[in-house]
Amino acid sequence: MKQTIYVLTLTLLLLSCNNNTRKAVDTKSIDTSQSISADKKPSDIYIKDESQYDQSFIDGLSAYNEPIRLIDNYIITGKDTTYFPDTFPLDKAIVFKGTKADNNYLITVTRTNLTNLNYNFKIIDKDSKTIGTKSGKSVLGSMFFLAAEMDDDSQTGEGYASYEYWDKTNDCWFSIRIGYGKDKNGKQRAMLTYGCEDKNKQSLKLDECPTLRTE
Repeated sequence: MKQTIYVLTLTLLLLSCNNNTRKAVDTKSIDTSQSISADKKPSDIYIKDESQYDQSFIDGLSAYNEPIRLIDNYIITGKDTTYFPDTFPLDKAIVFKGTKADNNYLITVTRTNLTNLNYNFKIIDKDSKTIGTKSGKSVLGSMFFLAAEMDDDSQTGEGYASYEYWDKTNDCWFSIRIGYGKDKNGKQRAMLTYGCEDKNKQSLKLDECPTLRTE
């Protein structure tokens, strides 16, 4: 009888050890898998000089699934090379103006690096009263290299390519669309749009804004 009890006890101990060993191995396997997944990066980005690009621009590139290299004034995505917009020089204030419905639209922009524009915008009515102002920093869209935007010139009706810069603050946004190249008279062009989640705040739709031109 004692021998039978001893055999049963030994058998139960062996089964318990096997189960514990299997659980330890499985847990280790799961932990390793989770670690690999957490460390995996969505894209491979090389940046020669981070001071040339806004951090929000760099963060936006993480959604792209090919290797990216930011070198000097161009970006390499896979096998494609795209130059950053250089419509006007660095650190030089450029003034754009336009008129619609007796209101004058005026924006001054200064390019501070390859992705950033500092801007100061205002609308002045026919009585020379300022009825709207906005200022801040706008940043080039991270996926600008995929395709340019297309805008229609409100004076000539012709279409032209543009690059969009965004200022997103809290629940509001301000977009500056700078034309690539110049019109037939050698003027640079821009269009604006802005708004907020709160519909009671001032807004400007793209089709409400006249095409602004440099002086």
